[in-house]
Amino acid sequence: MQLFSHRNRDSQPRTLPILRTLVLVVCAVALGAFGVLSLGAHPQVHAASWTQIWGDDFNGTNGTAPSSTNWRYDLGTGYGCAGCPNNWGTGEVESNTNSTANVYLDGSGHLAIKPIRDGSGNWTSGRIETQQTNFTPPAGGELAVEATIQQPNVSGAAAAGYWPAFWMLGSAFRGVYTNWPGIGEVDIMEDINGLSSEFGTLHCGVNPGGPCNETTGIGSGQHTVGGLQTAFHTYRVEIDRSVAPEQIRWYLDGSNFFTINANQVDATTWANAVDHSFFIILNVAMGGGFPAAFGGGPTGATQSGNPMLIDYVHVFTAGGCGTSCPTPTTAPTSTPSGSGFTQGVNAIGSNQAQFWFKPNGWTAGYAIVHYTIAGQGQQNVTMTYNSSTARWEFTAGGFAVGTTVTYAFTYSKGGTQYDTPTYSWTDGGGSATPTPTPITCSSGNFAEGVVNTGATAALPWFQPCGWTAGYVIIHYTIPGQVQQNVTMTYNSGTARWEYGINGLNAGQTLTFSFTYQKAGTQFDSGTYTWTHP
Repeated sequence: MQLFSHRNRDSQPRTLPILRTLVLVVCAVALGAFGVLSLGAHPQVHAASWTQIWGDDFNGTNGTAPSSTNWRYDLGTGYGCAGCPNNWGTGEVESNTNSTANVYLDGSGHLAIKPIRDGSGNWTSGRIETQQTNFTPPAGGELAVEATIQQPNVSGAAAAGYWPAFWMLGSAFRGVYTNWPGIGEVDIMEDINGLSSEFGTLHCGVNPGGPCNETTGIGSGQHTVGGLQTAFHTYRVEIDRSVAPEQIRWYLDGSNFFTINANQVDATTWANAVDHSFFIILNVAMGGGFPAAFGGGPTGATQSGNPMLIDYVHVFTAGGCGTSCPTPTTAPTSTPSGSGFTQGVNAIGSNQAQFWFKPNGWTAGYAIVHYTIAGQGQQNVTMTYNSSTARWEFTAGGFAVGTTVTYAFTYSKGGTQYDTPTYSWTDGGGSATPTPTPITCSSGNFAEGVVNTGATAALPWFQPCGWTAGYVIIHYTIPGQVQQNVTMTYNSGTARWEYGINGLNAGQTLTFSFTYQKAGTQFDSGTYTWTHP
């Protein structure tokens, strides 16, 4: 969402993201050029054997906060970065809080996000994101993200300015905040002004204009269905990489009402926007460009205190091409000119380090660094090209002598996206460092490990070495608890299977093993242990 008034949308460029379809009135007119909207026959949810990989059913005591293991809050009126606009970039007027007055469990198995106007006319509301950023459509498979929601039960003049939404952003957005729309935004459900409607949209490419018609995006336009404010309805999006061309399909109560095909844009734009991991956002905005395009608000007649209710959010995957997948894309060797790259990390000052990636005799369309500092979560950042050094660079803070970082790169070469191996580097307090040595992963075997991602969290991972796993299941036990068995998620950014675990305390030992499919046969690994520092 980003500040972009309906009045001057053709002349004012937008530099930050989350602009979820703000000017969808244009989208409705331009629909025929960009998508397929089915208002007659209703194809049902695509047949597949789905495995739930994540979910929250919002069970808990009335008036308590949602799980901090699953959710994080967006606070105030913007991300606060250099280049981040105020009002979340959309012109919305509320300030988002972590108060249980705005975001709370209702005690009946629902999450409520409630906008409230105070006596001075100021609005507060809530906006939360999943902690996990690794919801990924597997190569040759499918990702489905679904929620059952009752939109705010208000209509007419009393609903002016209400803007409920259920949506996703590409994981590379987190921590950067200025790389929209190239990293992809999938709006699963939006409505405005109590219209009892559903809008589905993909944002991608460049802004303004570009292959995805930004800032409008490629959208369904207004899909009107009675009763969306007065009852629960199920909203779902499926990203399907098992078909050619790949598709994104939107469903309302099981009926497919809108589909986008990959060949509607160029291959690079699609891969950058879709073929990677995502995180999920739930919020109720008040005002902004999208409501303004349909009459405006909030006004003095707008009614305070009507929550969006969410019964559950579930994430599923299906399939995966197993042995029929092409050989996994790995980086070419780093020696021959025109086919490889060099990379490294330089220590800068007392607490910073600079990652760099340098193509050897060819031009990269982009380069993204995925890095994890010990004890912190993974960051995914689009690097900046430095013409003076002829390489892509990104400087990160939070380092100290002895700090170890693991990292990898995603880059575009000749219109195709590639992932490098994973590297590690330890801050020795010097300046330039030689190219780090990749973590050992012998061909035909696998590597595994655990990354400490927080005071009570860890990220086990499983990485096939030169082959493709059909699936990976982790079996883990935290002391004093029963064994958990969870299908892991493939992270194309790190080229490995991952699953985040919470509820660990310092000194506790995690016991774990893997079940995985290789060349159509299921194998069980040995048992490993890891102690939380």
